[in-house]
Amino acid sequence: MAQREKGEALATEARAMRATVAALAELEEMGLAALRERYRELYGEEARSKNLPYLRKKLAFRIQERAEGGLSPRARARLVEIGPAELPVKVAPKRTVPAPRPVEARVPAKDRDARLPEAGTVLVREHNGLAHEVEVRAESFRYRGKDYRSLSAIAKEITGTAWNGFLFFGLTERGSHGR
Repeated sequence: MAQREKGEALATEARAMRATVAALAELEEMGLAALRERYRELYGEEARSKNLPYLRKKLAFRIQERAEGGLSPRARARLVEIGPAELPVKVAPKRTVPAPRPVEARVPAKDRDARLPEAGTVLVREHNGLAHEVEVRAESFRYRGKDYRSLSAIAKEITGTAWNGFLFFGLTERGSHGR
C-alpha cells in the first residue's frame, strides 16, 4: 500500500510540474495587455511597468513561488530577525553636479526649457546599481560619448522603457507641469 501512495504522490507532483512549465511557456506568447492582466491576477494590483521582459520575469517568479511554496519558514524567520534596517541599500539619491564653466557659457538660450540646468552641468542618476552621467550641452545631451536630443531618449537607453527624462533625472517631480 505504501508503494501505491508513493507512486500517486510522484504522479501528482509530476502533473504540478508540467502545469508550472506550461504556465511559464505561456508567458512567452503573451502580449503586454495579457501580461498586465496576468500580473493583476497573480499580484492583486496593477503592474507599474510596461516592460515585457521585466513583466515576464516577475510573473515567472510568482508562478514558481506559488508552485514551490515560496520561502521556507526558516528563511522568513531570518528575514524578520534581521529586519529592513540591515538590508543593503543599493540606490544612491539623485543629484546634479555642475561643472565649472566661464560665465559667458551660462547664458540660457531663448527656447531652452527652464527645467534644464545650465550647459556644462553633469546629471548623475543611479539605476540598477550603476551611476549614469549625462552632460547637459547647449543644444544636446552627451551620454557615453554620444549626443542625444532629449533626456527621455537617454532614460530609455538606460532603462529599456519609456521615461520622462526630466522625471528620470530628478529635474521635475511627478505631477508637476511647470515649464
